[in-house]
Amino acid sequence: MSTSLLSSSEKRPKVLVTDDDAAIRRSLQLLLHAKGYDAQSYTTASALLADDDARLADCIIVDYNMPDINGLSLLRALRANGWKGAAILITAYGNDELTKRAKACGYAEVIAKPFIRRPILDALQRFCECRQAGDCAHQGGGCAPDCDC
Repeated sequence: MSTSLLSSSEKRPKVLVTDDDAAIRRSLQLLLHAKGYDAQSYTTASALLADDDARLADCIIVDYNMPDINGLSLLRALRANGWKGAAILITAYGNDELTKRAKACGYAEVIAKPFIRRPILDALQRFCECRQAGDCAHQGGGCAPDCDC
């Protein structure tokens, strides 16, 4: 039995990961590859923004507290450039206010660190299913009027 969440006939969804913690970044990349995703990781938000291929990503997994650009500002910059994929914010600084702000900025999921792999894999599976069905309205979108990202 395959451990992949995706069938072999499906296009491998491209997932970008940015986290300044090398251990988290590497473990997410290895997990995603093992589950059949085309995962690429970045040490900084600026590096992700500088990569022209980032616009082709189906989903991003972003740490909130990055040394150069916080996760909310990163998503705002991607959306300003026309990126419409799903976004997951991971954070060790989670609270109701940050979750509200992240959702307003377009994050579909906010997952607290330390996390177990299941919440991330479940969210990615939902994103893949809605993409295949052509119904991705719940993935988040552009910044809402009350977004302070």
